Amino acid sequence: MPIDVDTDERLADIARATVEVARERGTRAVTLRAVADRLGRSTAYITNFVPSRAHLMANALDHARTQWDAERLEHLGDLVGVERLAALARWMCTSDPEENVLRSLWIEVIADVRGANERAYQVVRRVTDATYDKFLAGAEHVEHDGASVDLEQAAHIADILYLYCRGYEVKAVEDPASWTDARVQASLEVLLRALVFGARHDATA
Repeated sequence: MPIDVDTDERLADIARATVEVARERGTRAVTLRAVADRLGRSTAYITNFVPSRAHLMANALDHARTQWDAERLEHLGDLVGVERLAALARWMCTSDPEENVLRSLWIEVIADVRGANERAYQVVRRVTDATYDKFLAGAEHVEHDGASVDLEQAAHIADILYLYCRGYEVKAVEDPASWTDARVQASLEVLLRALVFGARHDATA
């Protein structure tokens, strides 16, 4: 009888090994052979599930997306409206070592949008588009002078917060020693007060 293979479990193992290789040796070191060695397997075993280096990247980012979705839901909890919007921005502008490895992977992917990494890029694009939509939904609950902002204003707020968070993710990879969570969160609070909370928040927000 054929042996049952849990493909999802194998892909998760490969994703973890991909991130481990990238963390220890850099994203350029991520190859089918390196991931196979990390798992103590042959390259043929890896290509049975992930046929190319570009697919390795896509697989790692796709598994990260699932993890991010779960973490975001837990972090936001039952918050609604403006408070949910602010919490989303704060959550996006935090780091840990694995987050920065994954950011390094997606930066490499978006540098090769039309090349071998197109499939991985589509994973990244789905993640970023979904995040923007959540910013926009939250921005539509912002009030100015006691009234909700119009759709155009909400779109501007979503644009600014989205670009702030994406810019942070690049700097977190490029110069993490300078762009610490404390520095980023402090400037983010200034931005949130200006865009979102206005006069309702004092300097200790």
